[in-house]
Amino acid sequence: MEINVASINQSFGKDEQTSQVIVALNGNSTDGSGDYLSSSVNVTSKELPESTSFDDVLDSEIGALARKKLADYAAGAMAIRVSSINRVFNQSGETVNAVVSMVGTASDGSGDYINYRKTITSADLPEGKTFAEMSAGSLKALAKAQLVNDTKVAA
Repeated sequence: MEINVASINQSFGKDEQTSQVIVALNGNSTDGSGDYLSSSVNVTSKELPESTSFDDVLDSEIGALARKKLADYAAGAMAIRVSSINRVFNQSGETVNAVVSMVGTASDGSGDYINYRKTITSADLPEGKTFAEMSAGSLKALAKAQLVNDTKVAA
């Protein structure tokens, strides 16, 4: 899943200094599964390179900072919980896939959030495992690992 910058909202105070930068990030699967990621991330001045202000940085740099923060959140800096697992069965009663929905909200009052939906297919399962052998805990772990992978920032 490719994560895109959907918008950058830069607010200014009376002194015309940036008071807040909110970056909306989103992504959608290209395989028709309906998987998606929706996120809002505040980029703060302390995340900027030293002796740099928001007046000095390009949108691409703000987007890169937001992507890094999103990756950090997915990797554990934000408590992300599974809100549902929907197992889909075929006519024979076998699980075809499991759709895992996850949500997270930053605890620092920033309003940052992640909303993620991932379809786990048999190709995503560990070698030799079937859905019949996968607990909810195993499916949650797979989906969380996929979130980390989907939000990973190239070094």
